[in-house]
Amino acid sequence: MRRTALVYSFPAAVIAFAWLRLEDPHAPGAGAFWIVLLALVPALLPGLGPLLLSLGPVTLVAAWLALGRPLGEGGFFPIAWERFEDGFVGFYEVRVPFAGGEFPEMHGVVLLAILAFCLGLALAVRARRPLPAMLVVLAGAGWPATLLGSESIAYGAVILTAVLWILAGLRLERPTVAVAAGALVVLAAAGASTSAAVAKEGVIDWQRWDPYGAPDAPVSVSYVWDANYGGIEFPRDKTTVLRITGTDRKLYWRATTLNRFTDDRWIESLAVRVNELASGELPEDALLPQAARREDALVTQDVQVVGLRDRHLIAASTPVGIEGESLGLVTKYSDGVVELNRSLERGERYTVSSYAPQAQPAELAELGADYPAEVLRYLDLERTTLPTFGSPGRASRVAGLFEDERQRQLWPYEQLSQQAEGVARGARTPYGAVVAIEAWLRSTGGFTYDEQPPRPAGAPPLAYFVAQGKRGYCQHFAGSMALMLRFLGIPARVATGFTSGDYRDGVWNVTDHNAHAWVEVWFPEYGWLSFDPTPGRGELAGAYSASSQTFNAGDAASAFDPQPVSGRGLDPSTGGLGALIQLQEGRAQSRPVTVEEGIGAFWIVVGLLAAIGTAIGLGKLVRRRLRYVTDDPRRIAAAARRELADFLVDQGMAVDATATPDELHGLVRSELGIDGRPFATALAAARFGPLDASAGAAEAARRELKKLLHAIRGSLGRPQRLRGFVALRSLRARA
Repeated sequence: MRRTALVYSFPAAVIAFAWLRLEDPHAPGAGAFWIVLLALVPALLPGLGPLLLSLGPVTLVAAWLALGRPLGEGGFFPIAWERFEDGFVGFYEVRVPFAGGEFPEMHGVVLLAILAFCLGLALAVRARRPLPAMLVVLAGAGWPATLLGSESIAYGAVILTAVLWILAGLRLERPTVAVAAGALVVLAAAGASTSAAVAKEGVIDWQRWDPYGAPDAPVSVSYVWDANYGGIEFPRDKTTVLRITGTDRKLYWRATTLNRFTDDRWIESLAVRVNELASGELPEDALLPQAARREDALVTQDVQVVGLRDRHLIAASTPVGIEGESLGLVTKYSDGVVELNRSLERGERYTVSSYAPQAQPAELAELGADYPAEVLRYLDLERTTLPTFGSPGRASRVAGLFEDERQRQLWPYEQLSQQAEGVARGARTPYGAVVAIEAWLRSTGGFTYDEQPPRPAGAPPLAYFVAQGKRGYCQHFAGSMALMLRFLGIPARVATGFTSGDYRDGVWNVTDHNAHAWVEVWFPEYGWLSFDPTPGRGELAGAYSASSQTFNAGDAASAFDPQPVSGRGLDPSTGGLGALIQLQEGRAQSRPVTVEEGIGAFWIVVGLLAAIGTAIGLGKLVRRRLRYVTDDPRRIAAAARRELADFLVDQGMAVDATATPDELHGLVRSELGIDGRPFATALAAARFGPLDASAGAAEAARRELKKLLHAIRGSLGRPQRLRGFVALRSLRARA
């Protein structure tokens, strides 16, 4: 035991040092010290069984230390795997040496790499196998050496010293091959880490390998930011793009706004305000209410970039301030959009303060169309500005556009405009029209979410979607709603970014599957509020939105002219208050009944016991097979005898440590009624017969043992066989 620890110590320190060199020189190494000690534990345990059983706990403890105690609602293993994956991918996008404090997931991967190589080293030293131990050191210390270009010869000499340490400690008499291999590593380390090699991007430039499956193709969701109605396809596997902390509110994370409709689609058309460092307040926006400048009305978000390649800084609702000087220069646009002068990189962080008002339906229902001049540009369609909601003669003036030769580009949208009028019928304030159209598109209008919708024939995509197709994805739903609202004289725009994501342990985990488009509508006293008309693709937390589970149609009813309080006589398929009532009733009917289940913990325990039992059985199987790894027929015969003895012991039989083949046969016959004479005869010949005939006898003993065990198992019931499979008696026996 002491010899194992001594031989292990210096090469393990070299491996740990090699990996820690990938971090900032000032990074602490205390975690690595405990990892190195943990890797030694299995090698110090007596017997193969305890060793195998210790591997799982050692790995779990190491993961606990390395990955920052990954516990929470998601469970240990999902969180640990996510952090490991993030840390591994980080090596493709972050230069080394990196600062361990800024990239804790990468630091965790370094510690787990140390564990893996040190564990292999410890097991090889325990087995007194110098060649495997040497190869582990060469790989474990040589791999990180290919990434750094300093002290190449000296570093190679240290690796060679570690190899010689192993050879001396294990007293290898003829170390020529191992010494030659060690010298080769010295040359390899020198070549890989010289400045000339680095200038050519390295001999083993593994950081250029593509973890995403497509060379030089970064994870990107940029297709969402521009209107695209031709179909989308999310990748099968999710990729985390952002992690956001600082708030537990369910907000949408906005990248930009598509505020101009032209040539049959929504586009980004923003005015540059200023180009400066990513710090301080954003330029004043006349459309934000006074409350947006109050600290207590703001939502702070700390954003960490994980897998997003984009120039836009993602933030909730309408950003009003940003802190991220390390990002460098940014361009601050209108609409609260901020764009970096380069692409975001993995691991970068910034903090945003956003104005995200929490409006109530009853309050919004009473707000009229009192629009300032600055907001009227959000009523533009092509080359005309639509009349505001509630203005005299508005409907007739809009209908006149479809007879005006100067507005021919709007003519394909006549049916969409008429549909908006019908859906919003009875709405006496803008809010009534907004929630009616949102509910109609989302729930009651017969629309279906489809990422590969049918192609429109001879009609603009959004006009076809509303009038005929009724199949589409978020761009169709959001684009149509914003268009319908502008025809009604309500300022609206399309917002693009991400839905809330998954909230766990105080962190919003946002993936590429959360990429989304929704609608922002301007209201006096509140500014821009988000609405989501896409069915099944998101859920806003605001009680004022029909996409919220807390939305109550009764609270919004005052935004409509007086109608029957029940849904009778109201056609929900055409919108209005009827659509909201049907939406409310449908939710009440589909609301799941909560049943307290007491079976969950039971099945967890059952699963845990099954896993432990399987591990024990497989461990015993490996132990038995390892005994046969020899060319000595006497030892093969001894392994066969021990296999039968272990089987009998696990069935609760008392087997004497010195039992002869005849005694084993007698025990099998008396206890089980099965003839074991052929096996006993072959076993005796292999163990005690002439040496020149022992090889054949040993093979015969193994064949007869297989037949005997098959017969014994056939005589046992399933419970007995299962009990024998998981029993620990044979691991303790010395038969």
